[in-house]
Amino acid sequence: MAGELRGDFTRDTFDPRKNFLRVLMQQGRVQVDADWNEQVSIILHYLQTLAEDLIGSHGGPVERSGFQITFNPDEDVNNNNISDFQISTGHYYVNGILCQNEKFDPNGYQLPYIKYYEQPYYPLDKNQDKLPDLPFLVFLDVWERHITYIQDEVIREVAFEGAETATRSQVIWQVKVKELEDDVNSCDDIKWDDLLEQWQPKHRGLLAAKAKETTQQTEACIIKPDARYRGRENQLYRVEIHVGGTAEEATFKWSRENGSVAFPIDADNGIGISDKVITVKLKHWWRDCHFGLTEGDWVELVDDYISLHQLVNPLWKVDKIEPEDFLVTLTREESSTLNIGNYPLLRRWEQEERSGLSLSNGAVPILLAQNDWFTLEDGVQIKFQPGSKYRTGDYWLIPARTATGDVEWDEDDNGTPLALPPHGVEHYYAPLAVIANLDSPEDCRHQFYPITHFATTKAIGEDVIWQNSEVQ
Repeated sequence: MAGELRGDFTRDTFDPRKNFLRVLMQQGRVQVDADWNEQVSIILHYLQTLAEDLIGSHGGPVERSGFQITFNPDEDVNNNNISDFQISTGHYYVNGILCQNEKFDPNGYQLPYIKYYEQPYYPLDKNQDKLPDLPFLVFLDVWERHITYIQDEVIREVAFEGAETATRSQVIWQVKVKELEDDVNSCDDIKWDDLLEQWQPKHRGLLAAKAKETTQQTEACIIKPDARYRGRENQLYRVEIHVGGTAEEATFKWSRENGSVAFPIDADNGIGISDKVITVKLKHWWRDCHFGLTEGDWVELVDDYISLHQLVNPLWKVDKIEPEDFLVTLTREESSTLNIGNYPLLRRWEQEERSGLSLSNGAVPILLAQNDWFTLEDGVQIKFQPGSKYRTGDYWLIPARTATGDVEWDEDDNGTPLALPPHGVEHYYAPLAVIANLDSPEDCRHQFYPITHFATTKAIGEDVIWQNSEVQ
């Protein structure tokens, strides 16, 4: 999986093309987070690939298969249309990823289903997010989300007096719907490949990055001072699509800390909103210049609803900081109606206006970095490849190192930086049902029996005899 992972990491070294089996620690050597994280990625890649090879692109066990779609005619049908439906509890695998739908009653007993509007990872409003007219497709959207102590306070060890430790990644599954043409009445009628290309195009933007110039100098003993990475520290730059679309529509934002600088908002103690100005109270404050806020910074307001729906709003500019009271006043050019949901936070980004660069609602227009190399800072440069369509949330990671004065980026045989697809976020999809009438949905799921259903073993001395069993 390639999730949204915005943690404070040194870099992401996992590359499935290298066929590494494991990471081997050596005595007396420096240990870094990238080695440990690569070991986990190697195992995770193996397990998910194995599951996908055995199960296929999607499927569930017959005995505990979940995500069956049904509806109750007495409760879920209004005005000859479906107003809600049921999602059975249990397990289902999508591209080798285990999706678990579990709901328990107060006594700890597993309930048979949840309702569409009661999904744990897909907040919906029954009055606004109405189901489409018949026929429509019900499908699973699966992706990986990064979780810190801001979303789950239990992650942080209180004995460390607020210090942050490791973070988590979480499987997000969302049951979604898609209106179908009137002549689509069954699972076989679905043009699944066309839908996949619509939701996650195979070509959704390419980016190249560089820092150290590889061209020959005109004077052998003189190296241009701007022909290398000039930062004082090692960094992991993140370039992320803010508003998706064509090159004329799309914008991007960037961070030298992989977008990991975030501040939890104290929503319980009041948030002042006045048209183009908002004042928020933070739960705590960092005075460190690397992980703090300064006036003029661009920040993003995020909560659970925005994160789980993978939405974006125009960025806000830090106008005033009152560190003693943990208050931050933000402004932007456009008027705004803002609702603060669960687990709100401010996320800092590093782009800023300069000579020849005007931001669009706080973000950088893609066109400025498409026809020529665009400098982020300290010699780090990027260039988008023309002719692509970009998707909100897609990102690229660019490790910059002081030891080499360069960034770590794949190059061709001539030393030219390659244009690479996004490092994430990858989504995985599976059809669940087609609801074409008020009788019953057609089940699009795949199901499989456990291996022991087909064979039993009987040991005789050192011999093992396999006997086929009947498939019920």
